[in-house]
Amino acid sequence: MFRIKAFKSALLALVLTLLAVAPIQAGAQTKGSVDKAEAAQEQAYQDLLAANEAVGQAISDLERIDDQLQELNYTIRILDRKINEFDDQVEDLQANARDLVVEAYTNSGAGLVTAAFSAGSIQDLLTSRSLIGEAAERDVASLDLLTAVNRENDRLKAEIAEKRAEVEALQEEQQVLVERLSNEREKADRIYAEAHDKYKDAVARYEAELKRKAEAEARRKREEAARQRAANNASGAASSSAAAGAPATVSAGLACPVAGTTWFTDTWGAPRSGGRTHHGVDMMAATGTPLVAMDAGRIRMNWHYAGGRQVYVYADNGYFYYYAHLSAYPSGLSNGQRVSKGQVIGYVGSTGNASVPHLHLGMGPRSGVYINPYPTVRSVC
Repeated sequence: MFRIKAFKSALLALVLTLLAVAPIQAGAQTKGSVDKAEAAQEQAYQDLLAANEAVGQAISDLERIDDQLQELNYTIRILDRKINEFDDQVEDLQANARDLVVEAYTNSGAGLVTAAFSAGSIQDLLTSRSLIGEAAERDVASLDLLTAVNRENDRLKAEIAEKRAEVEALQEEQQVLVERLSNEREKADRIYAEAHDKYKDAVARYEAELKRKAEAEARRKREEAARQRAANNASGAASSSAAAGAPATVSAGLACPVAGTTWFTDTWGAPRSGGRTHHGVDMMAATGTPLVAMDAGRIRMNWHYAGGRQVYVYADNGYFYYYAHLSAYPSGLSNGQRVSKGQVIGYVGSTGNASVPHLHLGMGPRSGVYINPYPTVRSVC
């Protein structure tokens, strides 16, 4: 009996001891787990920020290359036009020069024959001293002009060759950047998916930070527009209103125009070739990615040398949505057709003045004034 009591007493003492010790041990384990979890949350948050920064930098670099390519292609078009004009002028001047040769030969005979045998080329003949001597009383100015035009034409052709070489080099760099952007985007998506599964607080903090940055950028642009408005009066007010985009009530319920993975930044008002500014948002995506109507309405299909294959959606909400650089339309789509929200109306491409596949999206009220689409696609994509 004593042994049983002693055993019970010993067991009770052990239990009390364990109860006294257990909370201390449990508390220590919980604190360590909390610290470890907090560290993991913080690391996940930093990884999300870094991934987002890498994607943003890749987009920025790609847009820089795209701006340079657009500027070069614009310059090449101008040079091509000048060369064609000079070619036409040379043709006319050579016709005049041939008439002059015939006239000089008719009037002078042997002197011109001697000049013809001694000339190394028709150009040498047309500008030779013998011919000029024969033509002194006729049209020497046209021969001088022919020489000057040919010289300038040669200079332009050399310049356009240099510009085309620059384009080739930039296109190679662009391909590297496109691959880099794709890799960074895949990495960012993977990091986000892992964080979303494991670190809800980190994701919420990250998304709040993105929203804060977007609001800060919008505020900066409003302040900048206000300063411009103060300097430019009415023109500044119009610019400020356009840069602010559509009201939130208009954006609510719209479909994202790109039905797939896309990356974009706010480039409204950025300089473009020919002294233009960017009146839209460039949404990067793979060739062939479906594009859908942001709202129900009627469409207009079009082609333009700059925008390439295009489609306009004149929506029931009183706004139009402009899609440019499409690779193709879906089978059966027709001009003037009515489409529903979310219906496929085209596919991402690079037709027109575009160096990489992307959607150039423009939008505005039906009055035809373009406004910044970035706030809208930021909220719906």
